[in-house]
Amino acid sequence: MTSIQVTQRIELPAEAAWVVVGDFGGLHRWHPLVRRLDLSWEGRIRTLHLADGGRVVERLETRNDAACRCVYALVDGSLPLAACRSVLAVVPEGPACRVDWSCEFEPRRGAGPDVARLMEELYGTGLRALAQALAIR
Repeated sequence: MTSIQVTQRIELPAEAAWVVVGDFGGLHRWHPLVRRLDLSWEGRIRTLHLADGGRVVERLETRNDAACRCVYALVDGSLPLAACRSVLAVVPEGPACRVDWSCEFEPRRGAGPDVARLMEELYGTGLRALAQALAIR
């Protein structure tokens, strides 16, 4: 298993950041690489339509509002990985917070050595855009 984690400090209380981060159907509102998002199966399955034309289908496994944490799994899509399980969490840090986005996965056969870097960039791009979006709220 390969694992990565990306972290971003947000200058808001954790509860305020979680309102945006914890919306499983709202990723397209702040992640610049997600052009559109469709929800199905009572809001537990999301299909991400990516800027590069790719598509990713994910299933929400758990959402804990008290802990500001959700866990979801990759179901299908164009990313070069399999058995991917991701965690998105908001952690209080005094009057601000940090957002941790991590995943564990197996690279698909023939994916090459840069899959971890690809996921770090995907998550990092999203978290930087999230910080900017929340700064102007």
